[in-house]
Amino acid sequence: MAKRGENIYKRKDGRYEGRYVVGRMADGRTRFGYIYGHQFGEVRDQLLLMKAKLVRRRNPPAPCQKRFAEWAEEWRNRKLSERIKASSWQTYGNILNRHLLPALGNCTLAEVTVDTIGALVRDLENRGLAASTIRGILRILNSILRCAMEEGLISQNPCRKVRMRGERAERQRVLSRREQQTILTTAREERDIPALLSLYTGMRLGEICALKWEDINWEQGTILVRRTAQRLKVGCEGTRQENGGQNVKGGRRTALRVDVPKSACAVRILPLPAFLLDALRELAEERGESEYIFGNGVRPAEPRTVQRRFQALVRRTGLKGVHFHTLRHSFATRLLELGVDMKTVSVLMGHSSVRTTLEYYAHSLIESQRQAMNRLVEAFAG
Repeated sequence: MAKRGENIYKRKDGRYEGRYVVGRMADGRTRFGYIYGHQFGEVRDQLLLMKAKLVRRRNPPAPCQKRFAEWAEEWRNRKLSERIKASSWQTYGNILNRHLLPALGNCTLAEVTVDTIGALVRDLENRGLAASTIRGILRILNSILRCAMEEGLISQNPCRKVRMRGERAERQRVLSRREQQTILTTAREERDIPALLSLYTGMRLGEICALKWEDINWEQGTILVRRTAQRLKVGCEGTRQENGGQNVKGGRRTALRVDVPKSACAVRILPLPAFLLDALRELAEERGESEYIFGNGVRPAEPRTVQRRFQALVRRTGLKGVHFHTLRHSFATRLLELGVDMKTVSVLMGHSSVRTTLEYYAHSLIESQRQAMNRLVEAFAG
């Protein structure tokens, strides 16, 4: 039996069922909507949200005259600043200034509709932006408008009804096995340990630059990834300068920042091949007293310097279209080709979920899928 006023019942299967009035049918009978869950409180909270949404639909607020630019700045300062890293803060600001404010800044929130967002998407596509870039812009716009809806400034979020033209996910550049052997041979000859680390652990460039000697467990042969280094403009919200690592270029001051990785899942312990442990031991003996493995004493390595060194290595091999991040993609692809399960690859890569790994590397499974089909055919061959 439901509690008075709750309209929530416990079903025979153990779940709770919440019921709310949607409207009336043609014959005058009441039309209900239903919410199910295993916890009473969970169903009650969802029921309250649904009832509030229905009230907003029946009594929409007056068209909001607040400008999109004004609300976006308020959203960024009041809702976002305490929840994200300085690098993400800078990225969001760049997307707002380059793409969203020029197109929507002078519109009122009420004027940001499905049609205006659709026009924005078409303009971005015509300018040649990658599908993944446009999706990132729409994600930020969706967050801004969802927050406006939660604040009661608009009755619906028009972003939810916008769809991009269907496109296949962009395939990342991956080294073939022959190319990987070429990179491996050259990197070992030139003792490019950062490149070897990425090729055999899948670490990101910033993670490698921020490694300290204390992160290595020599007995267990593992390395702990728990920070990342990147150069950001001074003045970004929350930017901390690392040991005076400043640079002046084009009148804009920057600082090398060391921070925690992009997500909790990116903090991980990775096994190291024996030959890489030996190379690191030799480097430790040469470097003597230092804090960072590849940095300058107490400062982390400069990512751009590591990138430039790797690009020089690539030029000597004659390979085309290979960047430092290509090593990370190649690491994941090789593991999948060798039959390593998706969950293990996801953990090694530091992805937040297996779904992320699938989105990037599903194409790498085609060979194993083909072999599975062939085995099926052979099993039932006459």
